[in-house]
Amino acid sequence: GVRIGGVKFILDGSPQGRTAWMSQPYDEGPPGVDADYVAYPSYDPDVYRTRVSALLERRVPVLAHANGDEAIEHMIDGIADAVEGESIPDHRSVIIHAQLIRSDQLDRVKELGIIPSYYSVHPFFWGDWHRRSFGDERASFISPVRATINRNIPFTIHNDSPIVPPDMMRLISITVNRQTRSGYILGPGQRATVMEALYAVTQGAAFQYFEEDEKGSITPGKRADLVILETNPLTVDPARLADVEIKETFARGVSVYQGNIN
Repeated sequence: GVRIGGVKFILDGSPQGRTAWMSQPYDEGPPGVDADYVAYPSYDPDVYRTRVSALLERRVPVLAHANGDEAIEHMIDGIADAVEGESIPDHRSVIIHAQLIRSDQLDRVKELGIIPSYYSVHPFFWGDWHRRSFGDERASFISPVRATINRNIPFTIHNDSPIVPPDMMRLISITVNRQTRSGYILGPGQRATVMEALYAVTQGAAFQYFEEDEKGSITPGKRADLVILETNPLTVDPARLADVEIKETFARGVSVYQGNIN
């Protein structure tokens, strides 16, 4: 059947485009900007906040594209305003990308039942650029998966195709290794284990969309959506994770893709 998965708001731009809306100035902004450049909202924050309550009352999740910490603050504030004085519903609203979320914001995210969905290929594709844009401290906390896990916050990870190819094994590899194009390890303290990254794209993803009773794990009664890999990702050298081939894909128990099966 068809259902409404949520309503998306785009609250700011991107870190790689230096248009992520920040609370503190960029270390290096776009050419020609002032030293206090923090970027800007791409959607009126006041209008956003007036619309959140109506969505949550109808059990429709808020899906907010927010990269910079100022955009993330407004996303969180909208949810907080909507549930003020009420018991917090199981709304599973999502901060899409959440690249420059702060540790204090993670605490609010947990309290309010918000799910961060991290664009966690950033360390490889743009990590070296982010070090210039934001400095090492802020750049190292991009996609802070370990801080999220330590707080027992449900989360997911994604590629945001077509910006980058929809390569799930590379996504898992970058989440585990956090190596930039230059070979620098960006925020080693925020790396995930292989199992944690796999969980984020399976059971975590199913939970985000209220589908955990039918998807996300190989369990009797669920849909039998699964892949067969060429080798065990839990035992392969982490540096080889991106090269692990998908041999076969099943949807509802039916084979829908076959790679080079020997």
